[in-house]
Amino acid sequence: MGLATGLLDLVFSPRCLGCGRPAGAAVGAGAAGAGERLICGRCRSRLTPPPPPLCDRCGYPRLRTGRRPGPTCPECQEWPVGLRAARSAFLLRDPAASLVHQLKYRGWKALAVPMARWMAMVPLPTDVGAEARLVVPVPTTAVRLRERGYNQAEVLASALAETTGRTLLRGLVREGGGSSQTTLQPAARLANVAGAFRPMAEPQVRLDGEHLLLVDDVLTTGATVIACVQSLVSAGARCVSVLTFARATGRLRLI
Repeated sequence: MGLATGLLDLVFSPRCLGCGRPAGAAVGAGAAGAGERLICGRCRSRLTPPPPPLCDRCGYPRLRTGRRPGPTCPECQEWPVGLRAARSAFLLRDPAASLVHQLKYRGWKALAVPMARWMAMVPLPTDVGAEARLVVPVPTTAVRLRERGYNQAEVLASALAETTGRTLLRGLVREGGGSSQTTLQPAARLANVAGAFRPMAEPQVRLDGEHLLLVDDVLTTGATVIACVQSLVSAGARCVSVLTFARATGRLRLI
C-alpha cells in the first residue's frame, strides 16, 4: 500500500462492506486496490470455504461417512452430461453473503477484484484448470442491466479472466424480463429459466469443442447454470464447468 493511500484510509476510514465496521488498512499480500480496502481483516478471516469432503463433480459438502466421496451426489446426479464440474470459493453466509449483496445490489463493483482473486485460488479439477481458457459470465436481463448499470457476473468474470490469464467471452444472452430466482423453490427455478438463455449470435470465438468456465456470483440450486450449460453445449461447446464466489447450502437453497 502506498503512503498516500494509507493516509487517506486514516483520514477517510472506509467502512467494511462485510460488517459495516471501519475497514482500516488493507490486510494481506497484494491488498493495494480499492476493493481490498473495503473488506476488513476480521471479515477476511471469517470467510468460510465449503468444508471437505466435497463431491468430486459439483463441489457440494458431503456428509462425513468415512467413505470416499463418489463422482456424483444428490445435488448433481440430475445434472446434464455437459456440466462437467462446479466449485465455489466460500459458503453463502456472512460476510460472503454481505459482499455478494453489496456487489449485486449496492453498486460496489470494486469488490469484484478481491472476490475474483479468491475465486482464482479455488482448486479446480485438473482437466478444468488445463482446458477451460474461456470465461463466460451468466448474463442478466436487459431490464436489470438498465436498472443496475452492470451485470455483476460479468464484472466478476472480467476480473477473474484478468487475474488468471484467461479470455472473457460474452457467449450468452438472456431473453425476456425474467422474474427473480431468489424467492423461488427449486422446481420453480428450473421452470423460470427454461429457454431463457441463448448463444450470442456472433461470439468473439467459435465454441466448437471448447471446455468453458461459466462464472456467477452464487450457485444455489443449479437451475440457472444448467440452463446456461444447455445453451452453450447446443452452440458447440464440448462441456462447461462452473465457478462462483459463494455456494448456498442447506435451507439457503430453498429461500
